[in-house]
Amino acid sequence: MIKEHYDAVRALLPGTIRTYMWKAEERDAAGKILLPRYPYVMLGGDLGNETSGGPDGESLTDVPNVLTLRIRATYVGINADSMLIIARNARKSLNRKTPVVEGWRTNPLRQSVLLDGQVDRDVVLTGGGNPTFAVDEFLLVSHKL
Repeated sequence: MIKEHYDAVRALLPGTIRTYMWKAEERDAAGKILLPRYPYVMLGGDLGNETSGGPDGESLTDVPNVLTLRIRATYVGINADSMLIIARNARKSLNRKTPVVEGWRTNPLRQSVLLDGQVDRDVVLTGGGNPTFAVDEFLLVSHKL
C-alpha cells in the first residue's frame, strides 16, 4: 500500500518534469548507470505511520485504516534559477492536489519547506560548478475505504 501511494504522488507530476524515485539514477538499454539529467525532482520519504482511528486516537477494533506519509520532494538544478523553476512547476502539480489510490480516500497534499535552497558542494557538474537543491515535505493522509 505504501508503494501505491508514492506512485500516485509521482503520477501528479507531468511528464515534462524529470522525476526520480528514491535515487537520482537512470540506466541505458545495456543496464549501465547514467548520470542524472538536470533539472529534476526526486521523490522519497518515510514509510508511513498506520493508525486505526486517525488523529483523535485509535479505534476500539484497532484495525489499521489510516496511513500518514511524509513525502519529500528534492528539487535539483544546475544553478539556483534552474532549481527555482523546477520547484515552482513541481509545487504547482503537487501542493493541495489529491493523489488517487484505489481503495483509499486521500486528503490533498500539504506542502512545507524542509530544507532551504543550497549549493551541493559534494557534486561537481560536468564542465564545473555545483548543482543547487532544496527540499519540500508533503504530508499525505489516506483513509482506507
